[in-house]
Amino acid sequence: MTDDAANNPKKPLRSPSNIMKDLKNTYVKHEHGPKKDLTNFDVEQAKDETEKDEEKGKEMSEKNIEITEVVQGNELELIQNKLAETEQERDDLKEQMQRLAAELENFRRRSLKEKREMLDYANERLLFDLLPILDDFSAAIEAGNQNSDYSALLKGFELIYQKLIKLFESAGVKVMDDIVGKPFDVDFHDALMRIPSEFPVDYVVQVIQPGYMIHDKVLRHAKVITSGGEMKESTEN
Repeated sequence: MTDDAANNPKKPLRSPSNIMKDLKNTYVKHEHGPKKDLTNFDVEQAKDETEKDEEKGKEMSEKNIEITEVVQGNELELIQNKLAETEQERDDLKEQMQRLAAELENFRRRSLKEKREMLDYANERLLFDLLPILDDFSAAIEAGNQNSDYSALLKGFELIYQKLIKLFESAGVKVMDDIVGKPFDVDFHDALMRIPSEFPVDYVVQVIQPGYMIHDKVLRHAKVITSGGEMKESTEN
C-alpha cells in the first residue's frame, strides 16, 4: 500500500440495488415534484393572462363601438343639418323663382298693354291737329253750296292746303325736292313707265305722284316716268 492510498482511503462501494433506488427516487422527485408544480403554474398564469386579454379586448371593443356610435351619430347629425340647410335653400330659390316668374308675367302684360295703347294712340296728336283742317273743309263745302263764287272757294282750298303742309312739316314730313331731270334712284322713286325724251336714259321725265320723307326716311316713294332716250327716226334704204 502506497502513501496516497494510506492518506485517501477509498469509500466502500455501494451495492447495485442501492444505486438503482437512488436513481428511482431522483426520477420520481423530478417527475412528480417540481415539474408538476411548474406545469400547473404556467397553465394558471396563461389562463389568467388570457382572461385579462379577453376582458381588455372586450372593453376596447365596447369602447370602439361607443366611439363609432358617437362618430356615426355626429355624422348623421351633420348630414341632417346639411340636408335641412339644402332644403331651406331649395325652398328659398323656388320662392324666388316664382316671384321672378310673376314679375316677368306682369311686365309682359304691361308691355303688351303699353304696346297696344301706343298703336291705338300713336297718331292721337296728329289726328287732333287735323281736326281744324277737317273743320275748314266742312266750312268750305258749306260755303260752296251757298255761293257760286268759285274763285273764293278755290282761295279757301288753297289756304286749307297750306295749313296741311305746315301741319305735316311740324310732324317731320316734307315733300321730296323737284326731281324732274335728275337720275332715277330706286331708293326714292318708283318707275311706272319709260318714254322717249330729250333727257338721258333713266332720268326722271315726269312726276305722277310726289314722294314724301319723314325726317331721313322715305314715307312714300315718288311715282315717276323715266326717259328711254331720244327717239331715233327710222330711215329707208
